[in-house]
Amino acid sequence: MTTAPRRRQSGSKDVADIKRRLEGIVASAMDAIVTVDHNQAIVLFNPAAERMFGVEADRALGEHISRFIPERFRAAHEQHIARFTRTGATNRAMGSLGAISGLRANGEEFPIEASISQVEIGGDRLATVILRDITERKAVEEARNLLAREVDHRAKNALAVVQAVVSLTRAASTESFIEAVMGRVSSLGRSHVLLARNRWEGAELGQLVADECAAYQRPGHVRIDCPTIMLTPDSVQPVGLLVHELATNAVKYGALSTERGRVDVAARLYLGKGVELTWQETGGPPVTPPTVRGFGSTLINEVVTRQLGGALDILWDKGGLRLTAVLPETACRIDAHPPRESATASPISQTAASEGERLLIVEDESLVAMEIAEQMRRRGWTVVGPALSVDEAFHLIAESALPDVAMLDVHLRGHTVYPLADLLQRGGVPFLFCTGYERLDNPERYAASPIVRKPVNMDQLATELQRIRAAG
Repeated sequence: MTTAPRRRQSGSKDVADIKRRLEGIVASAMDAIVTVDHNQAIVLFNPAAERMFGVEADRALGEHISRFIPERFRAAHEQHIARFTRTGATNRAMGSLGAISGLRANGEEFPIEASISQVEIGGDRLATVILRDITERKAVEEARNLLAREVDHRAKNALAVVQAVVSLTRAASTESFIEAVMGRVSSLGRSHVLLARNRWEGAELGQLVADECAAYQRPGHVRIDCPTIMLTPDSVQPVGLLVHELATNAVKYGALSTERGRVDVAARLYLGKGVELTWQETGGPPVTPPTVRGFGSTLINEVVTRQLGGALDILWDKGGLRLTAVLPETACRIDAHPPRESATASPISQTAASEGERLLIVEDESLVAMEIAEQMRRRGWTVVGPALSVDEAFHLIAESALPDVAMLDVHLRGHTVYPLADLLQRGGVPFLFCTGYERLDNPERYAASPIVRKPVNMDQLATELQRIRAAG
């Protein structure tokens, strides 16, 4: 006789348990959950909704849902809800409403993504909306799109500059012309690498100077002294060309053409004036002003005074060239870091290979491989290859002996060069990586192997090859 009441009590307990579980799920949900009745008055407002809109549930319950929608979207929203109710559909998935805007209690608008479902209970139709704040996602998408547009712009601009460099460069011989063009294009490439490393937000001035001077000097012959100054993206390329022209001139005619010569590069910030960059040469051959202005001198003047809008002063002192370039404040932004210690650009050594030394070149771009092979042969290396794939490189090694040294591209036609690098490592063959990538997949494993960045500066490549050969 007591069975039915007990069953009813058990059933009531089960319903109560289910209700508590559902309430716990709604309360702990990461997304905002808002339920409205047929009049679009709020009847449920979970804790995530409180955090999202900045208002407590007690103050939101009973309010019209339009309170949390920007005014210009309210009419369209009400029409959408009405159409959804008439369709009789039970739900629409997250994102089906597209990205819409919400309105916080403080008046701030923010992007949200929504899904909606409806159910009829006791003759009243309830609609529940699950909301997700996508502010961060939108910011990431905008940053990615901006970066893509910036890269596209920079790439097209770089190609235009390269075309101009080739067209305007003058030389007395074909070899001199090739050398001049390659040097300038390599400078553009190094600027591109620095910009990419900093996500196209600029580049550090001292690092730019060090990179440009690295391939042209001997230990202690170039000293760099400047605080941490970030150049704006538009300033990196012209400043890089400026330093490149100065460095190549110093190697051919100035302080870096002699054993005792020295170059001091310094930068100083002056509020309201900008950055003063000085290039001082000492210990070189006697200096005399040029009788004819070459393209290099014209380029220096153009990038400083016209492209950057700065000022330029060149003193042709007998003791050594002194150039002062004042870069306007618009060309740089000052980081909130303490000035760094004086830096010395990476040293180089004699670049000629010993006669008969065998260099294995592994590079999957045929034209690049051909150019590197030709340039290294001119410097005395006996080239093995070039190999355009890892399999071809293994085949070349199997047919002969291990090389004396190797230059390895990292990614070759969908494969990495690391298995070959491991073989060379076990065989005691020194090697370097020549790549456009910023980082290796396992840098600790190949810590002893330097990286030469693409586009390749042939002098730097030859220097590094000879250095690791001597050290190995």
